[in-house]
Amino acid sequence: MDLSVSNRKTIFTYSILVGITSILHYFELLYINLYVIICFLFGFCYVIFHQSNVVIQPKKRSLDEVAENFKFSPGINSLLKELKDSFERNTGHKERHSMASSPEVDAILEQILTYFMRDFVDNWYSGICSDSGFQESLKRMIRRTISAFSFCLSKVDWQELLTRDIVDDVASHFRLFRKAKEKLDLKKEMRYNNLESLFFDVELEMEKNYCRDLVSTTPEYEIAYFKDVVDILLYLLMPSEDFRCRPLRFILRDILVNRIFVPCFDKLSNPDYVNYMIVWLLSEVNIDTDAFILSLETSHSVPELEATLESIDEEINGLKSKDRGREFLDIVHQQIASLEFAAEIIKKRMVVLTSHPDLEILSEIEIGEQINSDLVQLPITVIMTNNVAISYFTKFLRKHGGQNYIDCFLAIEGFKVSTEQQFKALAGGEVQEKDVAKVVKDSALFLYHQFLSQEAKTRVPLDENIINKFLARLRNDEPADTWFEAIEDKLIDILSKENQYYPAFKKSNEYIDLLIELGILLASDLNKDDESIVDEEDGKSISSLGSFTSLEFSQPSVECLKRNLATSVVIEHLGIGHQGQKSFILYNVRARKESSDETSTSEWNVIRRYSDFYKLNQIVKEKYPKLKHISFPGKKAFNNFDTMFLEKRSTALNLYVNTLLETNILEANNGLDSIIYDFLTQKTYTGIKEGLSKKVISSLFNPVVTSVKAIGTVVTSVPDQVLDGVTKVSTGINRAASQVLNTMGSKSDDLSDYSRVAADIQNETFSDNIPLRVLLLFVDEVFVLRGRGQWFRRQLTSLLHQIISATLGGSINKKIIDLVNWLTSSEQVVQYLIAFRETMWPNGILNTKQEIRSLSSSLRTRLFAKTQMYALIPDELKIFIGTNVAVRGVSNISDCLQNRHLNRRLIYVILERFLVKIFPNNRFEKILPQLHSKSPRKTTA
Repeated sequence: MDLSVSNRKTIFTYSILVGITSILHYFELLYINLYVIICFLFGFCYVIFHQSNVVIQPKKRSLDEVAENFKFSPGINSLLKELKDSFERNTGHKERHSMASSPEVDAILEQILTYFMRDFVDNWYSGICSDSGFQESLKRMIRRTISAFSFCLSKVDWQELLTRDIVDDVASHFRLFRKAKEKLDLKKEMRYNNLESLFFDVELEMEKNYCRDLVSTTPEYEIAYFKDVVDILLYLLMPSEDFRCRPLRFILRDILVNRIFVPCFDKLSNPDYVNYMIVWLLSEVNIDTDAFILSLETSHSVPELEATLESIDEEINGLKSKDRGREFLDIVHQQIASLEFAAEIIKKRMVVLTSHPDLEILSEIEIGEQINSDLVQLPITVIMTNNVAISYFTKFLRKHGGQNYIDCFLAIEGFKVSTEQQFKALAGGEVQEKDVAKVVKDSALFLYHQFLSQEAKTRVPLDENIINKFLARLRNDEPADTWFEAIEDKLIDILSKENQYYPAFKKSNEYIDLLIELGILLASDLNKDDESIVDEEDGKSISSLGSFTSLEFSQPSVECLKRNLATSVVIEHLGIGHQGQKSFILYNVRARKESSDETSTSEWNVIRRYSDFYKLNQIVKEKYPKLKHISFPGKKAFNNFDTMFLEKRSTALNLYVNTLLETNILEANNGLDSIIYDFLTQKTYTGIKEGLSKKVISSLFNPVVTSVKAIGTVVTSVPDQVLDGVTKVSTGINRAASQVLNTMGSKSDDLSDYSRVAADIQNETFSDNIPLRVLLLFVDEVFVLRGRGQWFRRQLTSLLHQIISATLGGSINKKIIDLVNWLTSSEQVVQYLIAFRETMWPNGILNTKQEIRSLSSSLRTRLFAKTQMYALIPDELKIFIGTNVAVRGVSNISDCLQNRHLNRRLIYVILERFLVKIFPNNRFEKILPQLHSKSPRKTTA
């Protein structure tokens, strides 16, 4: 036991000694290692710092000497300098791409781009960095994008786009508005939103599978629509490397949508801006007194009239406050009298509108206030020789039976016109005699089988003897336009004598409308005996009228009349008209206006009473005393309805008027042509009345006209080669007319009224006669002439032919196409860009001024725009379609353009049309309807 304990102690002791010895040995090794490391570091530092002076410095001095003595070769030096310059120029960003194929266009675009970068980029980026790399890179991207867009524009068929597609879009827009108004009238709901809602309902019917209601009325949906469209455009136009930069693409998209497209659409859809642009576009149209007074008398907006009346009062006060001296006293008094005359018309119209708030133009209420139970009884010869009258009579017969008679009569009239044209072509050597004979006989046989044969579905029952005589003439006689003369006389006899036809028509509402349309039924004429001698008071009123400046406002000058036009007049007495217990003679004045080279003529009829001729004679003698010697037929106290007397009077009136129209008489009496032209064109002749002179009208609208004309100063006028002299009209008009008439008659009104205006020709290959056909359809839609017969349409075609030929000359379709080519030429594009540059940066400085227009100024602009649109209608067309129709057409256009949402819809239609035409291979015609697919109308349809 003791031994074991002793062993344990011994072992423990030895263990402790071994452990202490091991620890001491470890620390000894540690100290040795640490000592070695310190010695190494000390030696290393010593070698580096001490030996560097001995080893490195000599070598460094040797390298410095080599560097100082070595020189690069000149070629390498030039290379280095060129590389240095290239980096400084940053050529990749500053490379200039041509933006257009024309150097002139490219120069203007480059200048606009410079202004844009200066005013919209440099002003904020210069505070971030002075380097121009960003701006140059942005310019490069914009140039390449515009270049791609310019290339796409160069591939567009502008003739088809502007003469067919855009006109169709605008006309179809007006059709939708008209159909919506018709539906609104049926529902008898006059709330504003209802009309807009009905408009988009009708649009869905027309477009079949989509509607633009959301994009036109909802700002949130509009922005989403624009983002989708802009994304597609950026993909198509941007350089691929720029498009792949998502942040750049998104910021460009938001800038384009929120700062360009939406503000532009806000501006263009603003009714005031639309009216303003109409005034600018028609700033060269001369406004005569009648157009302005008619605009006042047919206005159905009290605020509009109040704004005009306020302007008139200001002008009157201004004239009264100015001391112009005695020499101008008469002129000032005359201007004040003219302004007071216009103010009186406005006040009367305001009384009517405030008494009947829902009054439309020439509604039944207004008509009822103007007429009494005694109506003028027109002879049927007046009806059958006047375009407006025969259209009303045809409308009546269509409702009450007898349509076959009037259709046959109109077909015969068409045959006579066609035969006359064939004879003219034969005389000019254009066709052969056998061809003319064949065409005339084929036309006559067609009419026979259509109306006179036993098998005809629209047979007109006539005496067999008359028909047999016609057939004998057809077989044996030479072609003539008198083959149907006996049949035509019999038709007129039936229509005039049988009670259910013309006698019933004279008791109908259509007859009242006709009298108002012809200007025969007026309150001022109801109690006057047309065959009574003008009393002294009337004579004084004529002599007191003084100046004739109101008639000289927009009439052609004597020099123009002498150089371009030759006017002749044929006066025939039509018969006796009756009004109550009074009777009077009606005269048909057939005026013919012919160009100097006899290639363009126009004809129209005006109904006049003897008292109208008497007023004309009094005016001529008052203003031109030297013409008193011209013989004028006087009155007859008894037997003034005798046939022989009426024949002599008609002959004397013919001699009198044609004497006044002689060239030497017109040249010697300045202003006489205006008086005669006024007599031959006005619907209701009242002589010279105290209307508004040119100076007075200009003073009322001078602020509008002055500001508008500033826009057009940089746009050049149409060159002479586009609007050259009158030449022979091509036969394309006949093809166009026949195709328009055929398409119009091929479909029912109900179906075609809910289709696009030019739907029948949309799928046709664009040809030379397309522009005129679309123009005819546009006129047809604006003035709602769809319900008229084909005879009326042929007359309308002929009339438009004459008007356009007199304006443009030459082949109508060719001149329209030439005009489009000129408008889209590079020279004109330069002018458009200059106009944009001068509007945005006048004198090179950004235009930040925004004109705030007052409400009264906007209302006056709207009235002025309507006046200009009415004045734009040629007098021949006004006479043909009637004043009511012309005023109603202008009023419908104006009303349609006063709705901001509907204007927006029209701009979207035009934009989408451009996208489809500019990018024909990118399926926009399928993409765009999908963007409108969220319309609630489509889901409920």
